[in-house]
Amino acid sequence: MKENKNQLMNYAMYSGVFLGLFWVFKYLFVVIGISYPALNFLGTLLSIGTPVLLFYFLVKYNHGFLEGKMSFWHGVQFSILLFFFASILESVVVFIHVKWIDPAFISNLFDSMIKMAQTIDISKSLVAQLSEQPLPTPFNYIFNNVIMADVFLGLVLSLFIVPLSMRYKPQQNI
Repeated sequence: MKENKNQLMNYAMYSGVFLGLFWVFKYLFVVIGISYPALNFLGTLLSIGTPVLLFYFLVKYNHGFLEGKMSFWHGVQFSILLFFFASILESVVVFIHVKWIDPAFISNLFDSMIKMAQTIDISKSLVAQLSEQPLPTPFNYIFNNVIMADVFLGLVLSLFIVPLSMRYKPQQNI
């Protein structure tokens, strides 16, 4: 079956908006969870929604646009694009947070990471090397820890969820 790249991009962008909004909602629990650990736990629980939404969008794409003939690699492509577009929306909110709302967020995060490295008793030279590293700029932090991490997560999840979504036969047309 010939791939329709235009359809792939359009639906990945459309679905990426919804996944991105979900991630923004989940990120709010991370930010508020700094003060209220119960909300941080709830934000962690919401993480199960990401693979569920990926499965939903893959099934909808496969049966709604491709008539159930999606190939494995086509599904992986869709998943990566979906996560990329969703990460763009999430990165805007993270940028606003780390640049204007809480500029100390990145430094506090790295300080916590250094303290954790000291408590788990790793070599002193590694801890010293970690503490001497310069803090990333908000752009570098977002590119590495939001966009690249989300796209990698999309790749890994797609390897497991695409085969499931290809086998799933919905009861009704989506």
